[in-house]
Amino acid sequence: MKDKLLFVIHWISIFIVSISMFAYGASKSIQFRKVSEVVDLSTISGQDLMWAFYGYSVTYPIIIGVFQVIGAISLLFAKTRLFGCLLLSTILFNIIIQDFIYDVNHGAFKSAILYQVLLFLLMAFNFTHMKEVIKILFQKSKTFAIKNKIIFLLLSIIIAVIWKNFETRIL
Repeated sequence: MKDKLLFVIHWISIFIVSISMFAYGASKSIQFRKVSEVVDLSTISGQDLMWAFYGYSVTYPIIIGVFQVIGAISLLFAKTRLFGCLLLSTILFNIIIQDFIYDVNHGAFKSAILYQVLLFLLMAFNFTHMKEVIKILFQKSKTFAIKNKIIFLLLSIIIAVIWKNFETRIL
């Protein structure tokens, strides 16, 4: 019985997040109003300011929407579910932070938190795969001896500083 209940909770979480992210992503091109509709930026709310920012360009919200749709579809398949969780978590963390800082409609803020909690739940359901990903990301590199690593790190820092100096002079 416990396995059946977990199966149902797993798929409810998938469908709630997937359908919501698909809908939000697909509607991005019409979600934000144009900046020209904002009259005086000093008198508008944080939410209106954020929406004006997103409404400045149609391209930016559409790009976010495309990634939301990709994440939503990825959740539906076992092989891509973890990828979908990680992709949507990246987007939702950004949304949650912006909603909090710009004091966006509390319903939207709470929904974003709910979707993120459900994504954490899905990651917990896929704990074995998640553990493998974390292990790969944080495994020790065996390509260089420590002495060689320090030399290459110093060389990399020197080249980066020279590059940044060159970049700031020409750009």
